[in-house]
Amino acid sequence: MGYCSVDDVRVLTGVDKTVLSDADIEGLITLSDQQIDDDLGSFSSPYPTRIKHLSALLTAIKIYTRPDLRGGFSVGGFSVTNQEVEESLNRWTEEVKRIYAYHGKVLADGPSTLKRV
Repeated sequence: MGYCSVDDVRVLTGVDKTVLSDADIEGLITLSDQQIDDDLGSFSSPYPTRIKHLSALLTAIKIYTRPDLRGGFSVGGFSVTNQEVEESLNRWTEEVKRIYAYHGKVLADGPSTLKRV
């Protein structure tokens, strides 16, 4: 069980099962949680809300930086433009930085470089 759920990520991204399967998102959550464990240490259940949100944010960033979604996407009547993808990535990155700062960590800029400095 990850720090966040597939549904938490779907709420942030708007990406449904026709775009990415639950298994694909669970794999990305695992990577995000490993990053959290490496950077901040591991957390026990019940997970702090801040860590649950961080896991969902990191996973959402991984999804929106995929080449097939970076330029925007449409699912049924729902669509996300390239500009909305970029705005979301910027907003999520700032939230990630705030959470890391709360834990005494500083991040390099940009969603592709979410590493400790």
